[in-house]
Amino acid sequence: MFRFLHHLFLPHESNNQRARVLHPMGISVVIGLYTLLQLTMNQITMNYPQILGYASDIAPEEIVRLTNLERKSQGLSEVRLDFNLSAAAAQKAADMVARDYWAHVSPVGTQPWYFVSNSGYAYKYAGENLARDFADPDSVVKAWMNSPTHRENLLSSRYQDIGVAVIDGKLGGRETTLVVQFFGTKLNATGSILSVKAADEAGPSATRNWNPVLNRFDIAKSLSITLLIVFSVILVIDVVWISHRKIHRWTSKSLAHLAFLTALLIAVAIISKGVIL
Repeated sequence: MFRFLHHLFLPHESNNQRARVLHPMGISVVIGLYTLLQLTMNQITMNYPQILGYASDIAPEEIVRLTNLERKSQGLSEVRLDFNLSAAAAQKAADMVARDYWAHVSPVGTQPWYFVSNSGYAYKYAGENLARDFADPDSVVKAWMNSPTHRENLLSSRYQDIGVAVIDGKLGGRETTLVVQFFGTKLNATGSILSVKAADEAGPSATRNWNPVLNRFDIAKSLSITLLIVFSVILVIDVVWISHRKIHRWTSKSLAHLAFLTALLIAVAIISKGVIL
């Protein structure tokens, strides 16, 4: 076993002074196994989300708190949590899950403001921010703050009220967590609607009372990071070895190694991020 591992991971005469996993065939096998594992996890997530699914820890109250911290840092007044706006946000989130869409406007043309009005909130100004696939509230608010249109909604001096809903459900056959944030200011005395704005970038049946045994994104991220570390260590050992032995070796294989490392870095970055709209 030791000789096999030595042959697989360390330069040696048996592998032509290059770890076997750094050979083209070795890299192909690693990529193939990684892809197969990802596909397998996707199937398990779709069919058995209670075992391997997406878990998040996002409380609506924390979204409100973090939003007001950002507003206060800019010298703006805090927005008040409004029951009707929160009900509207829950209706919008439930509608996205029920109709399986990810957009401000539903496939049948329903605008976000329909849910606001339907909840009993007569608005003068209204705004909407959406987020999905985030694991914690801090990441959600930071993503909104890093997007000019979402930041504009979040820091608008026109808004006095806020409503937030967080719902777990399936979009496109995959478990996710949806965050809907509505801002509003109630109708003025003249009864005229002055402004509505959704951030541009481009009910109960929607909730769940369980958490998956394993978090699919945590596993995928850990796997990618582990592969990145192992592969980087093997490459460092390879470089030190050929330098010590004064072996000159810079070929297309070396470029393939760099490309593989880059792909792993991209995979880690993608897995760690959610989506806003």
